[in-house]
Parts: sequence; structure tokens; C-alpha cells
Amino acid sequence: MRPIRWKPEENGIVLIALLWIFIALAAIALSFARESRVESIAVLNAQSLDRAYYIARAGVSETVYRLAHERLTTQTQQLGVTEEEEQTPLELGTFTGEFGGGRYQVNIQDESARIDLNSAAEERLRALMLAVGIPESDADTITDSILDWRDTDDAARMSGAESDYYQSLETPYSARNGRMDAVEELLLVYGVTPEYFYGVPERSPDGSVAYKYGLSRCLTVYSGSNANQVNVNYAPLPVLLSIPGITPENAERIIAGRPYRTTAEVSDAIPGSLSAETLGYISTELTDIYTLNVTAQAGNSRARRVIRAVVRLDRGRPDYHQILYWNENVPDYEGGHL
Repeated sequence: MRPIRWKPEENGIVLIALLWIFIALAAIALSFARESRVESIAVLNAQSLDRAYYIARAGVSETVYRLAHERLTTQTQQLGVTEEEEQTPLELGTFTGEFGGGRYQVNIQDESARIDLNSAAEERLRALMLAVGIPESDADTITDSILDWRDTDDAARMSGAESDYYQSLETPYSARNGRMDAVEELLLVYGVTPEYFYGVPERSPDGSVAYKYGLSRCLTVYSGSNANQVNVNYAPLPVLLSIPGITPENAERIIAGRPYRTTAEVSDAIPGSLSAETLGYISTELTDIYTLNVTAQAGNSRARRVIRAVVRLDRGRPDYHQILYWNENVPDYEGGHL
């Protein structure tokens, strides 16, 4: 059998074909490597998020234990700090710790520092909306819609909405027409966006990221008997600005002079003192109900989990507390900054 002899031009064609085959194989190998890397990163992120979740839960448990130990072993509801003593992390509202090779940060807020969503008057709600940076037109819409949501009739206010509007949505539902069970219920109310509710991260001129918190940090449905009062020792600036008679200058003075033992001390810190009407909205008393915003991170991973829990300290329970609310779907930027 005579050997096959390739012509020179045929040899060139074969060489080019082999080169294209090698290029195709290399592209396939590169694509496979990239997909494998992406999948590996996804798996690592998922594992990091799982670890961060349990670290966050550990942060909740540790904070509740320390709160119960500090609050339930004292006989007073007043702020137990003298001028000579340093405030503890719990009193300052931020608690940090480590667990399972990761770390967590807990933002602690006594519910007495928030405005009661179910009883706040119209003007106070509107003042709060403006204080958190919501534009005036949207503030009017949200205020009227909250009042429509919680009242018992079906007549919509000028800028509000009732069940006929909510029933027209792609996923229809009805207005509550009663007391709200959770602050997150606001996300169902006309005009309330996730940005207005949770807040947004904003980049400062120097390039750093500042976190502008929203309505979720200012409102409560657990204020109890002192529904119209807020604890000035812990109230955030927008809550202070919603109090009738409190100017921005007075709010800054109140924050700078914390902590206070009595409302008389608060009045003394303000030039000219405060009116009887204004004093009727402020308090220095604590409750046994706390909102915990827990941010957790595993190891060196950038993946984070945020859990929001509302807990009531209760001497009558074996574990000394009751979980009133639990949310594992809080936006990352709503947590602390590890």
C-alpha cells in the first residue's frame, strides 16, 4: 500500500484546523475553570452566610443574657449610672463579641426611645417623616396613609389610601383598619419604600460610607402605657425632633447632656427650660422591651447576616425573656458596621 502524500497546501490547512481545535479546547477549558471558580466562590459565600447566621443568633442570645442579668438583678427601672461611673456597652447601646471564629455587633435600643406607631398624632408622624429626610410631599402621603391604615373607616384622606387602592394592586390586600402588629407592616402602607423604612447607605464627600437610618429605627408597637412619651436618654435625633417644642438646637443639647435621671434634669439642660407640653412627651424611664439589630460576619469573609429581634425581659419565664418579633431578612446596611 502506497503511503498518503499530502500536498503542501493541504498540510497548511490541516495545521490551521489543528490550531483552531486547540484554541476551541483552550476556550472550553478556560470557561470551565471560570465556572468552577464562580461556583466555588458561591459555595464559600453560602457557607460564610450560614456561619454568620449562627454567629448572629449567638449574638442575640449573649445580649439577652447580659440584659437580663443587668436589668432583672436591679430593683429600679431608672438609668443606674452616676456621673462618676462609665456607661456599660449595654447602656451605650452597642455590644460586640466573638463566636465560632467570627464576630458580631449588636445595636440595642430600648423601645421607650421610639414613637408609638399606633397612637402617634398626625403632626408628630409628619414631623418624624421630615426629620428622617423624607421629602415633604412624600411625608404628607405617608402620614395620611398611616392614619388611613390604622383607622376603622374606609374613607381615604387627601394624600392617603384605603382598601380600594390596595385591592387594585397586582397582589391585592386590604388596609389593616386597626392596630399594627409589627413596625415592618409599614412596608405595606402606600408611600413607604424600603429606602424610607430601612434607610440607605450614602457616600460622603471624603469617600466614606455613612448610614442614614430610616423609620425602622424610630417607631415601635411595643411602647405600652407610656405611648406618647420617649426616653430621651436613648431616642435618636429624628425622634427628639418630632417632640413638640424641641428645636434642632435643643435636640443636640439633649444628646450632648446624656444621661439624665429625671425630666427636670432635661429641662435644666435647655436654656429657658421646656414647656409643660413638651415635658409631657419625654421620659427617662426604661422598659423591659428591646430591639436588637445584630450584624455578624464569619472569619475574614465579607458576607454578613443581619437579624432584628424584639425581646421582652420577663422574670416569670425560665429563660427570663420572650421573643416578640424576629426578622432574618433585614438589609445588610441596616446592621452595624463590623
